Amino acid sequence: MPAVAKLMNMKGHNGLLPCRMCKITAVHSPEERGSYVPLNRARFPLQEGQQPSHNPLNLSLYEHASMLHKAKQVSNAASNAELNCLARDSGMKGVSIWRHLGSIVWPTSFPLDFMHLIFKNIAPLLLKLWMGKHPLCKEDAGFVIPANIWSAIALQVGESGATIPGAFGCRVPHLLLKQHEFTAEAWMLWLTQLAPVVMSGRFEGRAYYTHLVKLSHCVTQCLSFSHPPGFVDNLCKALAEWVVEYEQLYS
Repeated sequence: MPAVAKLMNMKGHNGLLPCRMCKITAVHSPEERGSYVPLNRARFPLQEGQQPSHNPLNLSLYEHASMLHKAKQVSNAASNAELNCLARDSGMKGVSIWRHLGSIVWPTSFPLDFMHLIFKNIAPLLLKLWMGKHPLCKEDAGFVIPANIWSAIALQVGESGATIPGAFGCRVPHLLLKQHEFTAEAWMLWLTQLAPVVMSGRFEGRAYYTHLVKLSHCVTQCLSFSHPPGFVDNLCKALAEWVVEYEQLYS
């Protein structure tokens, strides 16, 4: 995401407007230094003009003409102070060199990176939450699984490669001892094939497992070679529902 933000000459994930597709604004947690883009902002201090909540299916999206107009305004700023103010409020740092290619449509010519968003971000994040290793985890959280159970799960995952044909993908490393060896493919196999099996019955509340299976199902559908009519609309609704449930379960 930072690399694409540079190509588009945008502020990127650390800006007030971190998304390159929609105009959702970031909020800051009193306990953490980073910025976040939750749908429900009830737990965060809001700046003037920020909405207390957002509908994931009705976000205000960027348009080609408006993005270029904002970029030109920033580039034509009369002073550094005006430039910084315009850049902060628009998310644009100026006109990108890619503007000179007539085939480029903003922002759709810069799609989101499925691999990093899902397999190098969400999948590891969920694992950290379940292991109680996330900075915001509480010891009594219903989704934190005890260490002795994780030892059994990790052993089960590590031994699974001996009975799963290589045609299904790479051997998934030991979850506790070799997590640094996880590639995007390993995270994909963990999320779509192994987690729905080895995580069954592990949580105190059934809702956490159901939530995991919903994500696994969505990712599996995305990786299919063919899609039925209405697939995109149904997927959008399913993922929007998943995000809303995530905030309810883990916040």
